[in-house]
Amino acid sequence: MTEVKDFHFLELKRLSKECRLHAKSNRPDIALMRVATSIESLIKSLEKNSISPHNPLTARELEVLFHVSQGFTNREIASAFHLSEKTIEFHLKSIFIKTESSTRTEAVKNALNNKWLGLS
Repeated sequence: MTEVKDFHFLELKRLSKECRLHAKSNRPDIALMRVATSIESLIKSLEKNSISPHNPLTARELEVLFHVSQGFTNREIASAFHLSEKTIEFHLKSIFIKTESSTRTEAVKNALNNKWLGLS
């Protein structure tokens, strides 16, 4: 679990840096909105408890993983949730850690095997 917390800290640090960079861009209002949305998603992920005591995935991670299981790309998932692709990548990295997987297919398979994800 410490590995996941460290990952969240690193993601917050990256978002902070991205925010400073976007503040200097041609359209800081749009760029900062993207960063704010990413931060809000990360905060929700940190605040929400896992779905059940036996399920380490957050509600948002389950939503992302369900879309992955349906064959959606990161871009399509990001569009569906009105998030950046980087935020979806962040969620997938967290999912990979929690499901002990290195690919999208393996993450879905492990979540199904552990009964963390239902496809019906």
